[in-house]
Amino acid sequence: MLVYRFRLWSDTQEDFLREIEIQPGQTFLDFHEAIIASADFERCEKAFFYTTDKKYKKHQEISYRHLKKQIRKYDEEEDEMVTETFVPHLMKDSRLRDFIEDPHQRMLYEFTGRDHLTFNIELFKIYKTEESFLLPRCLKATGELAKRVQIPMAPVVAPPEEEAAIHVPLVAGGVESIFAGMHEDDQELAEIENDLDSLLGEETEAVGEQEGHEREAEVESQFDDENEEDHMESLDDYEDIEGLEMKRRDFSADSDEF
Repeated sequence: MLVYRFRLWSDTQEDFLREIEIQPGQTFLDFHEAIIASADFERCEKAFFYTTDKKYKKHQEISYRHLKKQIRKYDEEEDEMVTETFVPHLMKDSRLRDFIEDPHQRMLYEFTGRDHLTFNIELFKIYKTEESFLLPRCLKATGELAKRVQIPMAPVVAPPEEEAAIHVPLVAGGVESIFAGMHEDDQELAEIENDLDSLLGEETEAVGEQEGHEREAEVESQFDDENEEDHMESLDDYEDIEGLEMKRRDFSADSDEF
């Protein structure tokens, strides 16, 4: 029985390593199942193998499920970029021996579950054995991939409901019961009327005084206006103010002669 032994590791975690043995006639789907079991991955349908060169440049693609892809490539005959549609190989239909071209064949394995993970694969041993054992199998497993921490979401608390205002009557029985125990008192009514009369009388006197002050101010204002008019009229009687000044000068001169 011929056996392929592959080594699988991660560039993001140096301590992670898996060594898996598988027969050349088995499929990439068998290899995929062995990797998932050894690394405790959750099952998903987004997984791919890629054959590569020694620098891990991708060549052929082997997909978990059937799909169509479009790629842009340069067409030398047309001398331009063109878009081509291709269908990757299916894992269940692809045997490993049909894709191994080098005794140290390198590949990439991409797995997309909660996170997108990429692993390097290298065929580092091919041997024959007479032993009988079940393949594929994981011979070595070191390290674990860091699992993403799930942050619990805070519980959504509904806003408190507004309590409806409760209207309680002041006295049972309504408005009529409020005034039911009240009795009219003639003496109290008379005192209230006297108080109102005194308040109205004081207010009337205050208004009268204020009106009197306003009348006095109005009379004084009229008196001042009349005096000002009289003063202006006495000046208007002199048509020639300059002649008046000349007369005053002549009179002064005559008085000096005496």
